[in-house]
Amino acid sequence: MFEPFQQYIGKAAKSHGVGKEVESAKICEDFRKLLPEVFSGKEGAREYIDAGYFKDKVLVVDVENPGWAQEVITRKTKIIEEMNRKAGKEIIKNLRTRIKQ
Repeated sequence: MFEPFQQYIGKAAKSHGVGKEVESAKICEDFRKLLPEVFSGKEGAREYIDAGYFKDKVLVVDVENPGWAQEVITRKTKIIEEMNRKAGKEIIKNLRTRIKQ
């Protein structure tokens, strides 16, 4: 019987001690995929917003300037709800922004 390879990545990562890092990378990638949906009508969102890192149920989002930080914070609840819905569980409790240096 064929089973998807993705099913084994998490198990393999955990057995090699990098489970949290793999989960963090996946959550950041999921955020990048969600950007067009959440920021529809806002041109350039992908250029100015990116996932920074995920740790302790907090997603830190890198933004180009305070204006984009406000755009992210305005959509904070929607982002958290969508990310948790797609994961099928509560993976994100909070979202913070960080101005890119």
